[in-house]
Amino acid sequence: MSLGRRVLCIFGWLAASGWGASAVAAPESPPAVGSVQPTWNRTLPLAADWALERGIDLPNPLGASVLLVTMSRDIEVYDVRVTLPGNEPVSISDVASFDVLNHTTLATLKLDAWILPLFNVYVLVGHTWTETRLDAAITLDRPFGDDIVLELTEDSDVGGPLFGAGATAVAGVGPWFVLADANYNYTEIEPFADGIAAWFLSARTGWSGAARWGGWRAWLGAAYLASDATLVVNQDVQDLGTIVVEVDQRPVNPLTYQAGASTAVGKRWEVLLEAGSNFDDAFVGVTSVAFRF
Repeated sequence: MSLGRRVLCIFGWLAASGWGASAVAAPESPPAVGSVQPTWNRTLPLAADWALERGIDLPNPLGASVLLVTMSRDIEVYDVRVTLPGNEPVSISDVASFDVLNHTTLATLKLDAWILPLFNVYVLVGHTWTETRLDAAITLDRPFGDDIVLELTEDSDVGGPLFGAGATAVAGVGPWFVLADANYNYTEIEPFADGIAAWFLSARTGWSGAARWGGWRAWLGAAYLASDATLVVNQDVQDLGTIVVEVDQRPVNPLTYQAGASTAVGKRWEVLLEAGSNFDDAFVGVTSVAFRF
C-alpha cells in the first residue's frame, strides 16, 4: 500500500501566539477499476484530483475557527537596564534580582485555507489579556552617599490586539497521522516596549477514526515557544526623580508537551480541546470551535 494512497488531510493546530484547531478528512477506499472518477468543483485545494484519485475524502477547503487559549509560565530575566534622569541606560543585571510570572488569555478568530491537499495556511486576529507580576530588588551605587536600593512590585493587567499567520503540513498512513505547524504572532500591548512577538512551533502525531456523526481524533505532541519581551517600569525615587527600568525577559522553559482530542459533526463543524505542560512551570489550555465551508 503506497503512502500517497493513504494520506490523511488534517486542518492545522495553532498559536501564539499558539494554539489551534484540526479537522481530518479520512481516506475512503480507492475507486474501483472502470468506475466513474470523483470530481472536485472547488478552486482549492490545488491538485485536488491527485488526492481524489488516491481515495482521499477532502475536507471543505475554507475554515473559520474561534479559539480561547490560556497560558501561564515562569519568566526569566536575562538583562536589566536602568536609566537615571539625564543619563543613558546602564545594564545592572549583576546587581538585580527578579521574580516574574505571566498569565495570558487569548481570544482569536482564525481563517484558513487548504492551498494543497497536504498544506494549509491561516491568519489570526484577536485580543490578548496579560497579567504580569514583577517583584524586583535593585541596588544602585552612588559615588557619594549611600547606595540606592529599589524594591519594585509591578502588577499589570493589560491587553491589546493580536495578529498572526501560520502554516501546517500534514501526512499519514491509514488512521495514523503526523503534522507540523509554525505560526508567528504579534501583540501590541503596554507596558511592553515594542509589544510581544512570538514564534510557536509544534509537531503532533495521533490516531483518527470514523463515527456515525462524523469523526474523531486524538494526539500527543510537543511545542516550542520562542518569545522575548521587554517590560518597562517607571519608578519615582526621592532626590533622583523618575527612573526607567527596562526588563528583558523570556520563558524559563519554552518547551511543552501536548495532548488533545477533537470531534467533527459532518464536514462542517468541529470541537477541539487540548492541554499542554512541561510538568514544571508552564500550562497551556486550548478550546476551539471550527466551521468549514
